[in-house]
Amino acid sequence: MTSFQYQLTASDDVNDHAASLSQWDQQYDQVSAGRFEGRLEELWLGPLQVFRESTARAVLQRGAPCPHTLTLATPVGQGPNEAWFCGRRIGAQQAFGLVSHSEFELATRGPFDIVAISIDRDHLDAYSQRVDGVRFLGSLVQNEVLDSAVQANDGLRALLLATLATARETPQLLAQDAARHSMTDALCDALMARFGTLTHQAGAADTTAATRQRVVREARRYMQAHADAPISVPQLCEALHVSRRTLQYSFQDVLQMSPVTYLRALRLNGVRRELKRGGDEAVADRAARWGFWHQSRFAADYKHLFGELPSETLRQARSLVH
Repeated sequence: MTSFQYQLTASDDVNDHAASLSQWDQQYDQVSAGRFEGRLEELWLGPLQVFRESTARAVLQRGAPCPHTLTLATPVGQGPNEAWFCGRRIGAQQAFGLVSHSEFELATRGPFDIVAISIDRDHLDAYSQRVDGVRFLGSLVQNEVLDSAVQANDGLRALLLATLATARETPQLLAQDAARHSMTDALCDALMARFGTLTHQAGAADTTAATRQRVVREARRYMQAHADAPISVPQLCEALHVSRRTLQYSFQDVLQMSPVTYLRALRLNGVRRELKRGGDEAVADRAARWGFWHQSRFAADYKHLFGELPSETLRQARSLVH
């Protein structure tokens, strides 16, 4: 994955709106009176498609997602978002999933606003092999409304909205390979957590203390050899030929912290070193080079670790030069 594509379209015709979602085979019929108003925000990150769709009139939607994909959608906002998906009522904050081998029907009753992610199944399988050592064992086998546990959808909804906001407001960040890869990994992890079924893997909790120490030792050796690069958990799993769960158990046992926490600290320190050199480059661009694309979260993590905002670090460094 070396690129991204983002587009924002507004439509005053239901047919034009239906055609604006790329690579989906679908037909929309407007069923309530009034001028149609539709808005579609769409981001492609290699094999991932993230989009937000809003319609102001009651619409009957029929069709199928992109071929060979798994899709999760969830309503946005505090409105009623009244709709029926494949004959089942969707709650205002309830998610629904689509599989590419089945046609769907979605009937909305007035204004409707959703955010969704669609991902190529082969990519998700390959990612699962890299980080977990097994193929992705998804629990979704047909189009269906998911359980009503609202909290399970909140994190993913926030992540999808933040992803689109980054593409819309600071697209230059996604020109950085590390930022795009970090974003893609986060989206894959979130989708796997929502849909996946975990299986026991030998060599995770059952590893010996000596093995866990060796894993951490080799991981730190790899990190030192790549001290100037934004290392990710999938990259570390692949380099060490261990699953994410083995890496998790090893770091938790030996260092009393997760590999995610450890790697985040290393990356934050990498950004700090760059900021302390001063210069004219913006904080966001330096952070993106180290894989931080969610700017508000990055600033909060940076301040938590160093006791000051990244902008303060840069301002102090620039004052020393002048």
